[in-house]
Amino acid sequence: MKKLIFLIPLFLLASNYPDFRPCLKKYSFIKNYIPVTKTKSITFIKKNCIDYDPFTGMCVVKSANKKVVKFFKNPKLGWWAASIKSNEIYVGNYAKDALFFSPALLSVKSVKNSVVTDMFCRAVGIGRGDGFIKGDMVNHFIKYGYWGDVGIEVDENMKIVSFDPFYVKYIKTGEKIVKINNKKATPEIFTKTVLEGIKGKKVVLNINGKNIKLPIRKKKYLYTPLEHFGISVNDQLIITKLPEKLQQIYFIKPGAKIIKVNGMKIKTFEELKKALSIYKNVTISLQQQGITATIPLR
Repeated sequence: MKKLIFLIPLFLLASNYPDFRPCLKKYSFIKNYIPVTKTKSITFIKKNCIDYDPFTGMCVVKSANKKVVKFFKNPKLGWWAASIKSNEIYVGNYAKDALFFSPALLSVKSVKNSVVTDMFCRAVGIGRGDGFIKGDMVNHFIKYGYWGDVGIEVDENMKIVSFDPFYVKYIKTGEKIVKINNKKATPEIFTKTVLEGIKGKKVVLNINGKNIKLPIRKKKYLYTPLEHFGISVNDQLIITKLPEKLQQIYFIKPGAKIIKVNGMKIKTFEELKKALSIYKNVTISLQQQGITATIPLR
């Protein structure tokens, strides 16, 4: 018989401590797969995925489910919460909200492939091990299999850190998104409106007083504006796809590494995206086996 784990911080041992035993009983059937619909489950084990999300690590698998986990959409920070899987349970507080694709956090461990519930046994997300993915994101991905994108990436203060100059015009890095569809721009609103948006639907962004209307497109993992030139790159700045014409002209093949953009050294994928967030002419310098080639793009 497996050991029951019920972790309670010592300072919380009080007579009014909520009883999560009904929740443990309700979700005792959860093992490594969380049934979200009658025919689909989610796990963080990357195997037999019909849809895989590289942003959160969620893997959607086909399954015939007699029971389905329904998610409560409005958990509040500070609420009592528990991470439950089979006969394991960790109890603490919902301590930190999600930030875009970063998971929400409990004050205790979130067991991988667990259901995270509030004190009323309402599921609010699924445990990833380092936190939990909230229910609204789970439902969106299992239904659509993609995230929305408007060619702009922002930080937690809604400042633009990079963008696709071929998709959105008249902006620059460092500017701030003030409103999204006339609502105050926050990471939560950006997530619900853009990341959880539907392809083709238009979103109005107010950026430093300018209203810009953009259609939502599918978000692609490790995307950079180099894709417009048929060039793909991984997170180590290694070229994984390069047009045959460029290979013939510059004697460079896939496997070369980007070392500079417009003469500036680039060391990380984030630096690359930021450097490409300009409208003027761009050159990229590639290095392979001691050979350096500088390619003008626009």
